[in-house]
Amino acid sequence: MIELVTRLVECATGRGQSELFGETRGEASVARARQVAMYLSHIGLSLSLARVGEMFSREKSTVGHAVHQIEDLRDDPVFDHWMTELEEALRLLVTMSDKSGLVLSGVWKETAPTASGVAQSLTHLSSERAPASV
Repeated sequence: MIELVTRLVECATGRGQSELFGETRGEASVARARQVAMYLSHIGLSLSLARVGEMFSREKSTVGHAVHQIEDLRDDPVFDHWMTELEEALRLLVTMSDKSGLVLSGVWKETAPTASGVAQSLTHLSSERAPASV
């Protein structure tokens, strides 16, 4: 799931995976993008600070600092709106990823007979209600 976060942040900020996971702090914009990714990982994916730190090769305290920085920046309505949109996008991506896993694992096949039966019933009902040809 962390890849969903980093890809989303990459799309939103233009900062690539190598920069987000880089060993050095980097430019201010890289550091900020990394903080956003850490924040979304902690808040959006409910990962512990320690787990997020592990994934980004950072100390737990560094992740905590990143989360606090982003929370402080959210006092700005424009930044808060942007973060809210990122959080919503992440929720959608996680949902899509979960559903894709079900489809790819074949679980969807279990619902195929039901869906087919419903489709046939709807077709039958619509043909009964169709006006007679003149």
